[in-house]
Amino acid sequence: MAICCILTITFSCGIKENPIPSVSVYLNLDLNLEDKELRPIPSYKEYGFANINTILGERAGFGGVLVVHNVFDEFKAFDRTCPYEVDPNITVKVDDAVLYAVCPKCGTKYDIAGSGAPNGSSKHFLRQYSVTINGNRLIVRN
Repeated sequence: MAICCILTITFSCGIKENPIPSVSVYLNLDLNLEDKELRPIPSYKEYGFANINTILGERAGFGGVLVVHNVFDEFKAFDRTCPYEVDPNITVKVDDAVLYAVCPKCGTKYDIAGSGAPNGSSKHFLRQYSVTINGNRLIVRN
């Protein structure tokens, strides 16, 4: 019993929840039409509140959504907000190789070719969203 309490306290203290609020995300993307720039490997597209279709119920998270088609031919989706800054107006910028997204304020580099892992001031990954492929459509949601 005592060992369970010690292990629980030890491991629970080191785990902190991602500071980016869990805000509803839903994007229905068409790789043949308006989202065709996501077809090449690697590529990315940023979705904010100005370029989503709210009539169809689309929602863009806390600071917008970054959808990546990475060098491993996988689609990934992340919130664009830096978890160190936690300000929806401070969004990460993608490098030319589409390997990293960098926060323009704190300088943290996030691995967008993989898991969104941080390298810099932030200790939190970019908030990641689920991507489902259905033919030529991508559904991004949380």
